[in-house]
Amino acid sequence: MPEAIRFGDICKGHDCHVPRPNDEASSDVIINDLGAHRLGDHWETHCCGSSCHDSVAAEGSPDVIVNGKPLCRVDDLTVCGSPMGLTHSPDVIVNG
Repeated sequence: MPEAIRFGDICKGHDCHVPRPNDEASSDVIINDLGAHRLGDHWETHCCGSSCHDSVAAEGSPDVIVNGKPLCRVDDLTVCGSPMGLTHSPDVIVNG
């Protein structure tokens, strides 16, 4: 069962694009003192040489909803294809 993604958690990166944190989350649903990260929330820019891009969360739980948006989990993807979850909640399991 995948763990929840929170504000500031780091993705796993893709290709040679390095892992980077998200910078958007719920302001009123809190997991381990951090906002819950949801479908459509923003991820900071990451680069591979001169190729740089930011992204947003592209996947989330089908049945755990935060502020009307699916809650993101470990291994859900961003639009650029980076899996979430290099860091994550240590004790909040989604769909468990």
